[in-house]
Amino acid sequence: ERVESISTMLSGIRFTKLNRYEERFFSRVMERRKREVRLLRTELFYLSLTIFATVASPVLASAFTFITYSLIGPEDGEGQHVLTPSMTFTSLYLFAALRFPINYAGKFMGKAAQGFQACYRFAVFFHRESVWDL
Repeated sequence: ERVESISTMLSGIRFTKLNRYEERFFSRVMERRKREVRLLRTELFYLSLTIFATVASPVLASAFTFITYSLIGPEDGEGQHVLTPSMTFTSLYLFAALRFPINYAGKFMGKAAQGFQACYRFAVFFHRESVWDL
């Protein structure tokens, strides 16, 4: 909308200058710019949440797995839950192998959200009236 109003103003710049419509066009452009910045800020907030979840999820998953195992895992002869180095390093290796698919899933969610937003914008654009319809 902002680009459309700017191009309208630029195409009729002589008319705008002669009739002193600069303030009106300026206020329209700034209003649409504020709306656009608000939408971009919201999109970037969700993108940052997705990136944070992508980075933090493997670490949190491994930490919760070790905590759960040490709380309810098999007991040794003294009645304590033991997490041995062989189990720990094997689990860390498996979590490292799963890190790429987990990271890819987070990025995929972000790209899917951007794709849905782009499809929505295309739909709005294609449902507009054209010059030939008028």
